[in-house]
Amino acid sequence: MKELDLTRSLFDVVTEYPEVKAIMAKLGFAAIEKPGMLQTAGRYMTIEKGARLKKIPLSQIIAAFEAAGFTVTGGK
Repeated sequence: MKELDLTRSLFDVVTEYPEVKAIMAKLGFAAIEKPGMLQTAGRYMTIEKGARLKKIPLSQIIAAFEAAGFTVTGGK
């Protein structure tokens, strides 16, 4: 089973699990698909921080990743 730690940087998570990029885009994080975004902001941005910035409930994000087969850790 795939484990997703919400406290890791998006860059690290997407590097390990490329499918995270598409899941995040569907959740409302469209900027993740822009060229260079992962190389810049993605190096310090976490899923948890992004959820707060976009005002997307963390529970909604966790549910989407669990539905995609991930075990989610590190969330509040």
